[in-house]
Amino acid sequence: MGKRDSSKTRVVPVFNQLISYDKTGLSWLDRLLKLPHIPTQHGYISIPDSLPVIDLGWGNNEKALDPPISLLRWLINNLEIDPEEDSTDSEATRRKRKALFQKDPEAIKKALSLLERPKRPGKAWYILEGKTQPDVYIETSTLIIVIEGKRTEPTSTLNTKWMPVRHQMLRHLDCAWEVKGSREVFGFFILEGEGRADAVQIPKHWISLLSETVSTETINRSLPHRNIDERERIAKSFLGATTWQKVCIEFGIDWNSLPNTC
Repeated sequence: MGKRDSSKTRVVPVFNQLISYDKTGLSWLDRLLKLPHIPTQHGYISIPDSLPVIDLGWGNNEKALDPPISLLRWLINNLEIDPEEDSTDSEATRRKRKALFQKDPEAIKKALSLLERPKRPGKAWYILEGKTQPDVYIETSTLIIVIEGKRTEPTSTLNTKWMPVRHQMLRHLDCAWEVKGSREVFGFFILEGEGRADAVQIPKHWISLLSETVSTETINRSLPHRNIDERERIAKSFLGATTWQKVCIEFGIDWNSLPNTC
């Protein structure tokens, strides 16, 4: 990220202006949700009208979302990556995870038992995915929105430490899905656009990734703990991407007022 940290130079200044203009979100959230799309796909996703914002987070107040316990169970039973390749954990942790990797029934039984304790720790040898933090989290009584802001990054995170395929946006949506209750969940990227000022487009190198995010293989491998119906619904909750320039145009934010570096 460095001096062009997307959170400090795009996310915070843009969303601070939106929320300072209207803390309820009623005047801008519906409009914001109509901006993203997947360039290679057509069709309109029906999004219910939003109600006042009741929770939000970005910048220093990013919202951390717990991984689904069903995913943690799946990882205990299906660990694919050899812990010996990890040099950041203690020898004891590597040894216990090695037993999971080797499908040791006693180690699996012990890990699953510990996972069911009322208070789940953030880190432990049997916890194989941590919390996820979308750049923007917005919650109303009918919606949960997760947004990932990018600027100079050529791609999104496509894996986690213990999953070879775990796309960043699907991870956000999956964790939000776990706590949504009766609400709808939606997620999208906001990217630094390219092209003329009057015709800004999603960068070409991002277009294939947006389509890949909702491909059958990516969905299945990123959400192995979900049933077919849930996978399809989570895939449909991905709205695609828009650009920071289009967001600024839509809401009358002076593009030149955004810091270039931090």
